[in-house]
This record gives sequence, C-alpha cells and structure tokens, in this order.
Amino acid sequence: MIMTTLEQLNAMQGADIRAADKNTLADVRGFRFDNSLSRRERIELVIERTKNPYCFRYGELGVQVEFADNGPALCELLTNFLLRKKNGL
Repeated sequence: MIMTTLEQLNAMQGADIRAADKNTLADVRGFRFDNSLSRRERIELVIERTKNPYCFRYGELGVQVEFADNGPALCELLTNFLLRKKNGL
C-alpha cells in the first residue's frame, strides 16, 4: 500500500476534470471495496486504484467528486454512486 500525505490529498481534491484527459483517468467499473481491510487500508486501496478519488471515470463518464465539510464519507458516496450506475440509474 502507498502512503498518501495531506498535501497529496489536497492536490487531488483540487483537480479539474475539465482539464483532464478522460483516457488517463482510472475507470472504476468493477471496483469492489474489501471490507475485511481496515479503514486506512481501504482508503489507500481506493487511492492506489483510482490515482485520484476525486477525479476518475466510470466507462466513458468523467466523474469529479466534491464534499461538504459535514457530508458523508467518500467510501459511502462512491459505493452509492457505483450501485446506482450498476442499476442503470
């Protein structure tokens, strides 16, 4: 697993999907969360697989994620997003 610093996370959060080459974004189709891992390990795995959990793609759809300070956790939002896409919503 990789270790991500706060500075790296801030840089990821500041990414602008409009400036990104969609073909270089990680495709999260088929991504599964491994709930046997610790929370920290799951976070690192998401970062490792997506390269940027704030800016990725689902097939041909580019996705940029933004959060409110008091909003739900990234894992919860990504899980809900992927379940909706899987169900065609």
